[in-house]
Amino acid sequence: MKFSKLSANFLIERNLKDEKYITVYDQYTPNYARQVVTGKFYSKYELKGDEADQAILDKLQWVKDFGPREKLDWPETSNQWYGWYLEPLVPLDKSNKKLYFPQPCSEMTKHGLQLLKEKTKKKQ
Repeated sequence: MKFSKLSANFLIERNLKDEKYITVYDQYTPNYARQVVTGKFYSKYELKGDEADQAILDKLQWVKDFGPREKLDWPETSNQWYGWYLEPLVPLDKSNKKLYFPQPCSEMTKHGLQLLKEKTKKKQ
């Protein structure tokens, strides 16, 4: 492979800078004097006998138990708009057939029921 004089000089300079500024470690040894960010729950040496702060535990329980509707007054994202208001805006009268006409069975469910009937016939 042939290099021009400019590209060869560039590669030589790049290599010299890499050797000067970059250190590659072959072996990693942890710094035991440094405080760890998170402890290992399975390590008997890192477990502490101190009790956790009750305020923090209560906040974690609150975050776990309640959804966005209890935490926020208003939906923050567009995904939260879906299902935010569960009550219908207009009361629904199911006896009025002009406004309430549910589909009792669709073509897909009819087809599925027919397949189930054929499966039960084959098993018997």
